[in-house]
Amino acid sequence: MANDKPHYFHAEAHALKGNVKFPVDAEVRPQAYVKLAGTLEELSNGEGKRNYFSQHAKNYRLEGIFSYTAAHTQVSGHESTKHPGASVTLATSVVENLNILNVVTADRVVAQISTTHFPGKYVPEVTFLGTHFEHLKIARHKVVPILNLKLAGQKPAGDQLYVAGKTDLMTVVTRQYEKLAGWLTGRKGMRSAEPDGSLTLQYHGGAPEYKTILSDVVTARKIDEDVTTKDIGKSDGITFSLVEDVVIEPIRNDIDTAKRDAKELVEGKCGHVIHIPDFGTIFLAELTVNHNSFHLTMIRVEMGCIAAGTGSMGVCAVNGGGKPPTP
Repeated sequence: MANDKPHYFHAEAHALKGNVKFPVDAEVRPQAYVKLAGTLEELSNGEGKRNYFSQHAKNYRLEGIFSYTAAHTQVSGHESTKHPGASVTLATSVVENLNILNVVTADRVVAQISTTHFPGKYVPEVTFLGTHFEHLKIARHKVVPILNLKLAGQKPAGDQLYVAGKTDLMTVVTRQYEKLAGWLTGRKGMRSAEPDGSLTLQYHGGAPEYKTILSDVVTARKIDEDVTTKDIGKSDGITFSLVEDVVIEPIRNDIDTAKRDAKELVEGKCGHVIHIPDFGTIFLAELTVNHNSFHLTMIRVEMGCIAAGTGSMGVCAVNGGGKPPTP
């Protein structure tokens, strides 16, 4: 049973973060970064409540590698008007006219998470309503991600963890990982699939170590709920995607070349993962769910050819409970 301490709100959002090795060597610190942390009482001061923060940025550019014309982020926490005694947390990240090395472009990318924590319950309800891509293109081809926003939205019965047992979420995660494992078999030339790459480490090579993952999150919950314990439970959780698949369309004004290029893109994709020779790997709508937190990244790139480095765009995270999360 969750403890009866005042609810501690925690939410973060930023538009862009990255680390580029060449053609320039540069670290991109979180852009338009906002953070909410504290109880409602702690978030109040003499000037009124400070339970809402936002940032707005314009015309960011790192040479010809990352750019956007505008970015908007917000985080908030308040008591629910629909469910008395419940606490609602919101985090949003919006990036407009995004351009990544002239390979990945989008008119608008929106990440949004909202959770509702109920009194006496540890596991919150969650919704990703509002999350979407507008006019996403990869290598000039229109890409339509098929999003499943209800993937983690059905709260498990009995205050069970989303990532423990045979929940609806874990059923979908298992299917995604099995598909990814089959796709990775025999693939060569993908930096992400190497022993120290993210598909191997973050996605466990397409074969999630369920016993270890579930043991970690369950232990983390027990530590988190123990009000006599000073430490907060730690776990990496499990990463998957809100994107079930993507539809890639050929370019109409050069149909023969476009069909060939589109075929190459299709063969180089698996669900939300798209690999492009001479560029790198693109990950769409990655979601990491832990024992009591949700972290969403709308676009993540691992570049290794015409440029080298990593970048994450449209990022937000929500956590909270009876005591502060790990800094």
